[in-house]
Amino acid sequence: MYARPLYQGKPLTFGVSGMLWKSSLIMFDRETRSLWSHITGKAVAGPLTGMKLTMLPAVHTKWGLWLANHPNTVVLEKRGVSRTTPHLFESEYVLGLVLAGEALGLPFDQLKRTPLAHVAAAGRPLLVVYIQPAATAVAYRREASGRTLTFHRLTRQGDLWYMEDRETGSRWNALTGEAVAGPLAGSLLPPLPATQAYLSNWRQLYPGGKIWAAQ
Repeated sequence: MYARPLYQGKPLTFGVSGMLWKSSLIMFDRETRSLWSHITGKAVAGPLTGMKLTMLPAVHTKWGLWLANHPNTVVLEKRGVSRTTPHLFESEYVLGLVLAGEALGLPFDQLKRTPLAHVAAAGRPLLVVYIQPAATAVAYRREASGRTLTFHRLTRQGDLWYMEDRETGSRWNALTGEAVAGPLAGSLLPPLPATQAYLSNWRQLYPGGKIWAAQ
């Protein structure tokens, strides 16, 4: 998800071009007809070449898991949309992060082995949570109340998923990053913008990036 920048005082509007660039989807903006990578958010052709969209934190997940965490959600549904099970082949997918120009890809098949992945990028301690039944990966900074936290005990309770930090024993909602019980109740882990993509595409777009492997 990206913030739409202004062009001549109005937000750009986007559509799907139907073309591919480096094996991934290309969008176009209707105002200048520039072409944009949906993975990098960067314009690769046209008058706005080189311009980059600002990525916003978002969650790519199953509707059931989202609704369990956000029961009052209103959704716009287009008729005729097929319903499929996402990411059947974990080896094909990656959660991609770019911080301060440093790219880091976390393959789903590696996250399956370590669903609470403590990693670092651009010198910052990060946490990536992988909820396998929903093929959902989310990224946070591992910092709250002025301290760096470490997490364990990812567990499911009904339709919700929780984890605990070792430092205070607080309990956290794994999908929202909110502490729901313990000394840090009410605290939030800062979410990070991230992209779920095919691993092969991520490698093409960020050939100098790091690919994380579970220990």
